[in-house]
Amino acid sequence: MKFLIILLTIIITISCSKGQNINLIMSPTEEATKGVKSKVFYSSLESKQIMSIEDFEYNKNGQLQKKIYYSDDRKIIYNYELYSYDNNGKPTYKLNYHSNVKSPTGFVLLDSTIYLYTGNLLTTENIIYPLANYYDRYNYEYDGKYLIKKTIYHNKNFESYITYECQDGKILKERNCSKDRCITSTKEYKYKDSALVEIVYYTSSHEAQRRIEYSYNESGKIVLEKVDELLIYSSSLPYVVKYEY
Repeated sequence: MKFLIILLTIIITISCSKGQNINLIMSPTEEATKGVKSKVFYSSLESKQIMSIEDFEYNKNGQLQKKIYYSDDRKIIYNYELYSYDNNGKPTYKLNYHSNVKSPTGFVLLDSTIYLYTGNLLTTENIIYPLANYYDRYNYEYDGKYLIKKTIYHNKNFESYITYECQDGKILKERNCSKDRCITSTKEYKYKDSALVEIVYYTSSHEAQRRIEYSYNESGKIVLEKVDELLIYSSSLPYVVKYEY
């Protein structure tokens, strides 16, 4: 579940840029986490026991080239992702390899993502799962410079969509909707000046489900991420993430 939360935060959470280069790969914390080398996960602030680690490697242009997901204290690699860019610095594809003892290399390609653009705007993501023999597609729609909608397809079938509210270059609210237009969940973003300090997840009945809080150092870099589960019947556990640069 922890990896699902982070993955959703990275892929689904979209930054609303004031310019025409709208980066749909990174979250609204992009600038505040640029150059991060590791994210270390603990069950609480007081805990010394490492749950898992994510390491980040960059190319000579400072672009994310490889992301590695480890078990506790880097004993086992769960999976890793490889990123590629075009000459203009736009992401072109991502390869996601997962651990598999039956593979000669110890890893198999679980999925590959191809990014398609119109000008500088990302309009389509195609995610192919070769072992499962199916694919997902995400289509993006804009209102001028702001992202307003993400539509999700499984193979050729329309599955769901996400709408976004942006103001002054910042995303404020994100609504996940089913194909029959029912809101299934909501995320609200809170800022202090231009820095994202909190994300609150809500259920379809608008119960607060999860809260993520961010703390920054004097240089404006995120150093701590605190995730709390707010529903007493939640099957997920709280945790904290410490950022290393």
